[in-house]
Amino acid sequence: MPQSPQNAAPAPLQVTNLAKTYAGGRGVRDVNMTLMPGSITGFIGVNGAGKSTTLKAIIGLLQPDSGEVRLFGEPASFAARARLGFLPEERGLTPRERARDAIAFHAQLKGLSRGAAYRRADALLERIGLAGRTRARISELSKGNAQRVQILCAIAHEPALLVLDEPFSGLDPIAQAELQSLFSEFRSGGGAILFSTHSMAVAERLCDHVVILSQGRTVFEGPVADAAAHAPHGVYVTLDDDAALLEVVSALGGQAEAFPSKMSNALRWRVILPRNVAYPALMRGLAEKGLAIHGFEPIQADLEGAFWSLAGQDRALQPAQKAAA
Repeated sequence: MPQSPQNAAPAPLQVTNLAKTYAGGRGVRDVNMTLMPGSITGFIGVNGAGKSTTLKAIIGLLQPDSGEVRLFGEPASFAARARLGFLPEERGLTPRERARDAIAFHAQLKGLSRGAAYRRADALLERIGLAGRTRARISELSKGNAQRVQILCAIAHEPALLVLDEPFSGLDPIAQAELQSLFSEFRSGGGAILFSTHSMAVAERLCDHVVILSQGRTVFEGPVADAAAHAPHGVYVTLDDDAALLEVVSALGGQAEAFPSKMSNALRWRVILPRNVAYPALMRGLAEKGLAIHGFEPIQADLEGAFWSLAGQDRALQPAQKAAA
């Protein structure tokens, strides 16, 4: 298990060999991660990879079959989880709730007195420019402001760790930028953030570290730049003639797999090439067969490109015929 340097603050979160199996066979089998103070960690995986199960184990909504969750250097407990703030993917505020009351209620749930909870709610609403709308109901706020109030509920008790499930879902760029500002302020005070997201661009822009889950296990944990180095050498190609594509890819010593849906008669392919084969060689081979190429896009050496490689078979991409080497 990773250890914090001597005399340094303990890791707000450590998950070691976490496993949980459901009756249907899904769950997690070997999840590991460590968050340090002042860090933002992206938690990435396709639907069904085990992200929700892991988050539930962290916040105490389920008991794992094996493995351990440690908070602030100690085994997870009710007292330790009082220092944790959580934003679920399913938003929990009702339309008739007033913003100030909702924030104060969540603060009181975490131990603040009624007076302190309302003072904290007022300060937070002023921080995001809603000081004049403390009596506004959630239904009267814009979607962005309602989402910010939900975030304020999670940080009302001044937690040291935030666990967020798809915090940017459905928000426009302005609302996303406002949330990012709140996160930056939180981490500047030493708080750690773990957030689950499907947006590689958001994770790459905001995160120091990333944890990638595949088929219920951690397949990568580390700095975003280190993850990006795992991006494969290849291209996305869209064309009509599948057999001809596979023939060309085979001749180049590569592999090809298809996305599950077609655009008209054209199918989009992910083609992985040997490192010594340049992209133009594939385009030239396709052109020599007289193929109409509707799309040709190199796989970028970024987090998204790395994700598809690291996530292996647990991805939205459906394996097609592999070209023979």
